[in-house]
Amino acid sequence: MNTLIEIGLQVPVKLDSTLCSRFRSTKSECAACAAVCPAPGAVRLGDGGAEINAACVACGACVSACPNGAIRLLEDDQGVAERISQKVHAGEAFRFACNRAEGRADMVLPCLSRLTEALVLEPIRRGAQRVELCAPDCSGCGLKKAAQQWERTLAFSQALCESAGLGVARVSSTRVSVGDAQEIRLPARTPNSRRRLFGAIAERWKASGDAPLGVEAVEEVEPEPFREIVKRHSENSKRTDLLRVLDALPGLKVTPKEISTAGIPLAQLEVDQRCVGCNVCETLCPTGALTHREEGGNYALDFDAAQCTGCRVCELACYHQALHVRETVDLSLLFQRSRITLISARLAKCQGCGERILGAASNFCPACQVSGDRRDSVARLFFSGGN
Repeated sequence: MNTLIEIGLQVPVKLDSTLCSRFRSTKSECAACAAVCPAPGAVRLGDGGAEINAACVACGACVSACPNGAIRLLEDDQGVAERISQKVHAGEAFRFACNRAEGRADMVLPCLSRLTEALVLEPIRRGAQRVELCAPDCSGCGLKKAAQQWERTLAFSQALCESAGLGVARVSSTRVSVGDAQEIRLPARTPNSRRRLFGAIAERWKASGDAPLGVEAVEEVEPEPFREIVKRHSENSKRTDLLRVLDALPGLKVTPKEISTAGIPLAQLEVDQRCVGCNVCETLCPTGALTHREEGGNYALDFDAAQCTGCRVCELACYHQALHVRETVDLSLLFQRSRITLISARLAKCQGCGERILGAASNFCPACQVSGDRRDSVARLFFSGGN
């Protein structure tokens, strides 16, 4: 049987559940992948995270939508970036198109929602004057549910260009007629260039250490405890790729740009005095954006904004509600790579329950303070004759 057909019949994506927000916290309501998936039943969400089955059509919208980089296609973003680099002509426009777009384009994709911000900006990094996304009317497309994702990617890419001092006009979309897109081909290096391409993809997948697609492990392995799994923080390759592209943008002149965090894979955090240094936020953070330090009886919680994806797992998991996501975020944080100390205080112990607390403002942890306030309120009502 043809090898390409065999690959197509199996699940064409790889999912790292340790990066999935739903896996790391049952309080997470993230549904980014399911919200843009055009294939009915391909994505299932549960307490154990997202699951993608053989109904997947490999459009790539979920790869673009997942802020934590938990989902990868057989041809990963680096593979696509390599193909882009071979087609860029310095000083000229680079055009992406879906396969329903009329006309010629430098790269044709099954759906423009396959694009991430790093891929959109890759041509500019390589010297292209501007990037155009050639899109027909999506209403008649079987993948139309995914259209919202490429529009979000376009908007975020434009905002990044503005913060980088390049101007919004460097990335734009163009409405084109429905037709058959034609990809501008490179001269074939060998008669078997296409076979060599898929062979290279398969070799890269094999070298990554992942099992072949759709193949289950034969040996039964005892499940690793959840508390041990969440101590590890896998690399968010999607964010790593974006940071690498941003660093290499020509003519970079970073300027502050505040935008709403709604729908943006980035956030700024604030921590108040209710923090007790329990480190739950650090443990459950999918990307390792939070780390703590303990030195000489002092505690500090540091935040790497460039690694934050705005998943809000930390905010949802904080028992004392001491951590909050700001309503706006400054995009220049992605360029600066600075670590921010959210809170720094002396370690102490609660005189009520013995749990550790931070600072000398109170001798009791937030939970004991609430319990004490309730007892005082009941006592006041009792002695005042109230009900």
